[in-house]
Amino acid sequence: MKDFIMVFNNTHEAMEGERILKENGISFIIMPTPTYITKSCGISSAFNKDQLEKIETLEIKFKNIYSITNKGFEIYK
Repeated sequence: MKDFIMVFNNTHEAMEGERILKENGISFIIMPTPTYITKSCGISSAFNKDQLEKIETLEIKFKNIYSITNKGFEIYK
């Protein structure tokens, strides 16, 4: 299970984010955005905590990053 989910504003941003993550060797999975988080884009990227510091240095446009908890999702950034 992944620790964080990155939610995008639209599909174009999601595809660009995926490209940047791949180019930088980030381990992630593409997943559907849970509709109770947002309805803006149906595509999200999920990743582990050990990738977070590197991801924060990349120029990726996103709506929010959420931490995944046993109670659901909490806004991280």
